[in-house]
Amino acid sequence: MKNKLAIAVIFLITYIGFLIATLPTTLVLNQVSLPKNMQVSGVTGSIWSTEIAQVNIDGTSVAKVNAKLSFWSLFTLAPKLSITFGDSFIAGPEGKLELVLSAEKVEINELTLLVKANEIAQQFTLPLPLSAQGDVELTLLNATIDLANNNQCITANGSISWAKAGVVALEKNIKLGNLNADISCEKGALAVIMSPKNDLGLTFSTYVRNGGKISGNGYLKPGAKFPPALNDALPFLGKKDRQGRYRLSF
Repeated sequence: MKNKLAIAVIFLITYIGFLIATLPTTLVLNQVSLPKNMQVSGVTGSIWSTEIAQVNIDGTSVAKVNAKLSFWSLFTLAPKLSITFGDSFIAGPEGKLELVLSAEKVEINELTLLVKANEIAQQFTLPLPLSAQGDVELTLLNATIDLANNNQCITANGSISWAKAGVVALEKNIKLGNLNADISCEKGALAVIMSPKNDLGLTFSTYVRNGGKISGNGYLKPGAKFPPALNDALPFLGKKDRQGRYRLSF
C-alpha cells in the first residue's frame, strides 16, 4: 500500500512538473496587466523559454525578444531571466541583459544595448530638423530599482558611448566627434551625465524618475573645437548668456 502511495505521489509531482514546464507563456501573460504604453505580439513558447515577435513601447519597436527562465532561481523567490532582443538585419534596438525579479525590487545586470542614433534623436523635440548618424552603445553593469518605493533608482553603474557622432542639418553633414556619458542614481532618479570632454562644449544631464518621466538640462558653450558648420544653427537655440552659453532643456 505504501509503495503504491509513493508511486502515486511521484507520478503526481512529475505530472505537475510537466504541466508547469509546458505552460504556454500566452496563458501567463493573459493573467498579467501590462503597462498601457506597452503592446506585445507574436508570443510563443513556454514559461521556461519564451519568444516574442515584437514589443512596442511608446512607439519604439523591439523585435525578436527571447527570454529564458532559470529553474534554480525559483528556489530563491527571485526569478532570473536571460533576455536577448533585436537583430542586426532588423530595424530597432539590439542587445541582451539579465533580469532578476522579486516583490521588492528589480535587478538588471550585464545589459548591452545598441541602437541607431537617429532613432533616439527622433524621439525629442529639436530646435531644427536633423537626422543623426552612427550607433549609440549603452552598457549597464548593474542597476537596482525599488518597486516598493515608487520605482526609485537604488544603484546604477554604466556608460553610454556615441562614437564618431554626426548629424545632417541645414543640408550639411556635420561631424560631432565622440560623445560619452555615465549612468548612475541621483536622489532616486536614474541619471545620465554627459562627459564635458567633447568638441561641442556640451554639458547635459538627463534624469528618468518614477513613472518614466524624463527631463534634461544643460548648456552648449561653443569653443575652439566647435564644428564651424553648426554656427548657423546657434540662433535656433535662443540667446546666449553672459558666459557665452546656450541653455538646453526638455
